[in-house]
Amino acid sequence: MKLLNACLVATTILHSSVLLANEAQDERTAARAAVYQENPFLRKAVGRVQGFGNAMSIAVANRMYSRTDTAALADAKNLATIEKHGDGVWLVRFPWVNVAVFETREGLVLVDTAYAPAGPALLAAIRSISDKPVHTIIYTHHHIDHMLGAWALLEAGEKPQIIATALLEDEVKRDIRSREFTSRLNNQRLMDFPKSTAELPMPTRTFHDRLELAIGDDRFILQHAPGETVDQLWVSVPTRKTVVIADYFQPFLPNAGNGKRRQRYVESWSKALRAMVDAEPELALPMHGPALVGYPEISKRLGGQARMLQTIAEQSLAALNSGIRKYDVAATVVLPKEFDGNPDATELYSTPADISRTVIQEYSGWWNELPSEWSPASRQQQAREIIELAGGLEKFMQRIATLRSTDIVMACHLADWAWLAHPANKDVLKLASQVWLHRLESTVIPTQEAVEYVEHVVTLRQQLDSLNSP
Repeated sequence: MKLLNACLVATTILHSSVLLANEAQDERTAARAAVYQENPFLRKAVGRVQGFGNAMSIAVANRMYSRTDTAALADAKNLATIEKHGDGVWLVRFPWVNVAVFETREGLVLVDTAYAPAGPALLAAIRSISDKPVHTIIYTHHHIDHMLGAWALLEAGEKPQIIATALLEDEVKRDIRSREFTSRLNNQRLMDFPKSTAELPMPTRTFHDRLELAIGDDRFILQHAPGETVDQLWVSVPTRKTVVIADYFQPFLPNAGNGKRRQRYVESWSKALRAMVDAEPELALPMHGPALVGYPEISKRLGGQARMLQTIAEQSLAALNSGIRKYDVAATVVLPKEFDGNPDATELYSTPADISRTVIQEYSGWWNELPSEWSPASRQQQAREIIELAGGLEKFMQRIATLRSTDIVMACHLADWAWLAHPANKDVLKLASQVWLHRLESTVIPTQEAVEYVEHVVTLRQQLDSLNSP
């Protein structure tokens, strides 16, 4: 009886915590909507990458785990297009992401299956392409916009082998173990987030390093190469003179410096791009953006991004080896002049400095080489002392207001100090919001960075709303 009661209590606590987490997410969603509605310029500020080279859908972006959200399902269906690239090759293009489809004598081979709400639309798309069964699904990596759409195919009775690198399952489990944190990190609803791999369309076959498949008259060569993720792979189809280049290429400076995600592997990423060029393809199918056609175009663009990534890595390591402290290295990194004006070097999502920080993280520990940061006082303690040295909060806020029009970056630093020291002060919350909104409106900022600034404004808005509530 005691054990039963303990289990009931534990279940009640768990259920209550999930309800509270979902309620908190609903409150944040409402606050976020209010911030965007009151500041229309924000959509442009965070939307510079549009749909990563595809159509864009806010509904899809916020519900990538959901199999039932009507708005996300509708956008995935209505905004999907099918591009034919030669005999038996298609690129199904959804908001944000693509799926590559090959028709073989033995059935269809799919590379990736998009996100969960794309599942029914993907099923409809492949049925419109061919009446052959789905023979094989290949996951390029574990990210939610690449593997979750397979559920609809499986529920419709398809029985494909699903192949990925041997590292994918561990990466998925990491996301599940940190599901509350990861859902916040990805701006996804916790209610949609799986609690175990049993809820996901997981691989039925895995491999290490390299796998060659003979399906019908075609050869599919799967090559593991850490890049955006440690489990990532790319696919060569020599019988079609085609490579599926997954997330190794985007039509802007690669997303190789994402400060919110796990480690990215810049040098391995660069080598993978060169290996794709070495395969001498005539068609390259990316998972984001339009297809690349013709070897000269493919060689130029994939080779160009390989050189961009390699020079960032080389400059970062050279700076570290020269004795420059880690916290100053990223500011020294610049792309060579040859990439001036190159659209594939446009800083829409990441910057060379962001990518440099990723390289540094791969080669070093967490310490930034500033002695006081090894065992620091809390940020709040530091903030209070800085404000006291400045002559008090009133003078500090006056300085923030002055810097807002002369040095917006420094104004944001001071706004954060004020917020950390006085998180329950309405005037501080209002001023901090104004400063960050001014930076978003007056400065061209890469999308990932801009999104995080907006999320900070949403946090400030929630705190202010809480103080204003009776």
